[in-house]
Formats: sequence, structure tokens, C-alpha cells
Amino acid sequence: MRFFTGQYDRTIDDKNRIQLPSQLRSVIDPERDGRGLYVTLGEDPRTLCIFTERGFEELASRIETEFIPGPDSGKFELQFYGSASHVDIDKQGRFVLPERLVKKARLGPDVFLVGRKQRIDLWNRAELDRSMGIDWEGEKWHDWQGFLRMRPRTET
Repeated sequence: MRFFTGQYDRTIDDKNRIQLPSQLRSVIDPERDGRGLYVTLGEDPRTLCIFTERGFEELASRIETEFIPGPDSGKFELQFYGSASHVDIDKQGRFVLPERLVKKARLGPDVFLVGRKQRIDLWNRAELDRSMGIDWEGEKWHDWQGFLRMRPRTET
């Protein structure tokens, strides 16, 4: 199985079209993943999430079995599924982002597509570095050891 990875500088045109770069398109197998995409509000504020058809179906089935019922479950379903839109990809890898989602996420024309394993996130360029919290210029780097080796980090 291949994963969505990398960051790609993109522009949303005046018709709300965006193009998936070939590196992300090559991960999608239409027979396995479906021919279209689902776009919904993102996990992070002011972002959108993009799933393959199969990826969205798998997420929906996990939510169904893992989701804990409670007073917020109806609100979650209303927002998550109510905001999701199926979109078609053309031969150039372009698709149209729903206007209401672009507005809700406050996306401008300059964005990044970010691979996040089974999905692609769509970020405003200025928000991404701030949200990552990485000091690219300085000396303080995060210790990713615990994630990479799947064990808890130790504080020194």
C-alpha cells in the first residue's frame, strides 16, 4: 500500500479548481480507491480534508463501529457528513472545491496540499508552518523518536 506524503504548493483558481500533483495522483488506483474524491472540513482549523472514495468509506465504517454515542454524536454527524462533498477528477488531475467549504475554511488562492498517510489536507500557506510549530531557522527541533520508533519519548 502506498501513502499520501509530501507538501505541494498549489493555487485555487477563480473557479475553485485545484490540481493534484502527479505524486499524489500516482498513489490513487481507480480500481481500488474509486474514481472520485470526497472533500470535507479538516481536522485542523481552517483546513479541508480530501479522501479517496474508498478512504472515505473506510473512515465512515470505522466511525460507525468506534464512535461513542453521546450528546455530541448527532452534531458531529451533521457537520461531518453534511459538509462532505463528492468531487470528480478530470484528466489533468483537477477538481472543483465546493464554494461553501472554501469559505468555511477561509482558504485563499495560495495553498499547500499535504499528504497525511490515508488522506490529503488542504492548508493556507501561512497557517501550515505556524501549525506545524517547527522552528526551521533555529536550533530547536522536535524529538520525533517516540513516533518513529513507536515508543514513548523520555524527557531529558
